[in-house]
Amino acid sequence: MMPPPDSGRSVFRLDTFLCPAAHVAAFAERLATIHGYVGTLDGCLYNRVLVAHGTPVVKIATLVEWRDAAAMAAAKTAMADFHAKEGFDPARFMAELEIIGEFGSYHDALYDGKTVT
Repeated sequence: MMPPPDSGRSVFRLDTFLCPAAHVAAFAERLATIHGYVGTLDGCLYNRVLVAHGTPVVKIATLVEWRDAAAMAAAKTAMADFHAKEGFDPARFMAELEIIGEFGSYHDALYDGKTVT
């Protein structure tokens, strides 16, 4: 039996980025700030920033596991408030640094040994 999407199971946020090598230091500094804060939020079970070095583009991924969809939704609101307090505009920052991002939310593909869609 497959659980409903809001059954309290973990939700994963996987974001991937293509960052020009010349801007990796600035992006890494910003990611350290963001993910340092994310790790303090209620419901954050796993929080990593991953990198595959290359030139002229570096591939970066962020992976966060949330306790459930409610925790991820609350974190989204908290992050918007966090950015607003800092006067930080993520879209503008990425555009200025020519960073291309792809953002997605996922859930486990298997549940009790069965494929979940």
